[in-house]
Amino acid sequence: MENSLDTIAILIPVYNEEKSILELINELEETCILISKIHKINFRIIFVNDGSTDSSVKKIIQLKNSALPIQLLSLSRNFGKESAISAGLNAGKDDSAILIMDADLQHPTGFIQKLIEAFTNENVDMVYAYKESRKTEGFLSRLMSKIFYSLINTNSRFHIPKDAGDFRILSKKVVRSIIDLPENERFMKGLYAWVGFNVVGVPYTPKKRAYGMSFFSIWKLLFLAIDGITSFSIAPLRMMSMFGLGIAILSTLYFLFIIFERLFLNTSIPGLASIFVLVSFFGGVQLICLGIIGEYIGKILMEAKKRPPYVIDKNIVISKGKNSS
Repeated sequence: MENSLDTIAILIPVYNEEKSILELINELEETCILISKIHKINFRIIFVNDGSTDSSVKKIIQLKNSALPIQLLSLSRNFGKESAISAGLNAGKDDSAILIMDADLQHPTGFIQKLIEAFTNENVDMVYAYKESRKTEGFLSRLMSKIFYSLINTNSRFHIPKDAGDFRILSKKVVRSIIDLPENERFMKGLYAWVGFNVVGVPYTPKKRAYGMSFFSIWKLLFLAIDGITSFSIAPLRMMSMFGLGIAILSTLYFLFIIFERLFLNTSIPGLASIFVLVSFFGGVQLICLGIIGEYIGKILMEAKKRPPYVIDKNIVISKGKNSS
C-alpha cells in the first residue's frame, strides 16, 4: 500500500540567507514541476523568517510571480531554528505532508524526489536523509558527534538516528503529533524520534555551502548538543551517580590503606601537597556535577514559565502559484 499525497508543503527556515533565496527558489520550481508531472502532487513553499537582519525578506517578497505558492511567516525576533521549524509545522499542519530543508543550498533539491519515492513506496510516516559520510568534516566535529549520539541514545527508549538532520519529509500524522507536544524548549531531532511511527532513512551527500559561512559555530553546536542531551536523556545524571559511587569506594579503600600503613607498617602519612591535589580534584568534580544539575533545573524553570516557543509578526501570502500538475 502506498501513501497518498495531495499537497506537500516545503518548509524552509531562513536566517540571513539573502544570497541563496533566488537560486533556491529557481531550483525548487524546476524540481517541483518535474515531480508534479510524474506523481501528480501539488507543492507549496513556507518560508519562516527567523529574525533575519539582511534583505532575506525583501528577496522572498520579490517572488510574487513564482510558479509555486509561497507563504512567508516572519517571527518577531530570532528565536532559533528549532522554533522556526515549529512555526512552519503549525502553518502546514493541514497539508498531506511537510518536507523540511535548509535555505543555504546544502540540501540538494534533486534529492526531494528520492525522499518522496521512499515515503510513498514504503508506506512510512517519515523519511529522513542522513549523511552518507562525514570524512570531509574536521576531527573535532566528528568526535563531538560520536560522543553526542552515544550519550543521548544511552539507555533510551527511542533512538535518534546518527548523522540525520532536519532534511526529511513528515506525514500529517507526525506533524500534528509534534505540534501537540507541550514543551517550549524544543530539540527537533529528539522530537522526530520521540513521536515514533514508521520511519526510514535514506543516505545523501550534502552540497558545499554556496555563500558565506555556517551560522552554527563549534560553540553553538556544543550548546545545541547540551540542550538535546538534557532534554531527552538523564545519562549525565546517571554518570554522575556512578562516578560518585566509584569515588566513594576508592576513598574508602584509600582510607583503610592509610590506617593499615599507620598501624602495621608505621609509615608516615603524605603531607599537604597530596591533600591539596585531592581537594582541588574533588572541588572541580563537584563544580562539574553542580553545572550538570543546574542545566536540568534550568530546563525545568524554562518549561514552568510556559512561554510560547515563537511569536509570529507577519503571515503573508507572497504568491498563489500556478497549477503545474
